[in-house]
Amino acid sequence: MPKKRRRGTSSRDLVHGQGIILEKIRSQNRVTIEAIEATRVALEAKIDQVDRNSKARDSVLEAAVRQNSADIKKNGTDIRKNSADIRKNSADIQKNSADIQKNSNDIRKNSEDILVLTARVEALGPLDHRVSAIERRFAGEA
Repeated sequence: MPKKRRRGTSSRDLVHGQGIILEKIRSQNRVTIEAIEATRVALEAKIDQVDRNSKARDSVLEAAVRQNSADIKKNGTDIRKNSADIRKNSADIQKNSADIQKNSNDIRKNSEDILVLTARVEALGPLDHRVSAIERRFAGEA
């Protein structure tokens, strides 16, 4: 149903009023578009800054990853060498343990031999006195 016109308003006044309203809407749209454009520009600037920061961080991280990879490879080589050295040291330790055991046995035998020899030398003590006495007698006869 068509709207009733107010009394005293002509079609021309209505068109003029609608034109004013339309101009206000257009003006508000321009302001909105300008605000959106300003927001877009600011947002693009922030995105660009974040992108630059990310690229800089990525470069630093990439360099760190490359260095870590090189270090890991070197550590792997060092670990393999250390493992070989440890195996050799283990073999040397086993040989040294066997040598120590043999030396301990030899020392025990030598200690026993020393005890036997000490007893024999002590047994020769009185003999030494008798030989000295005999030597003095022969020296007196000579």
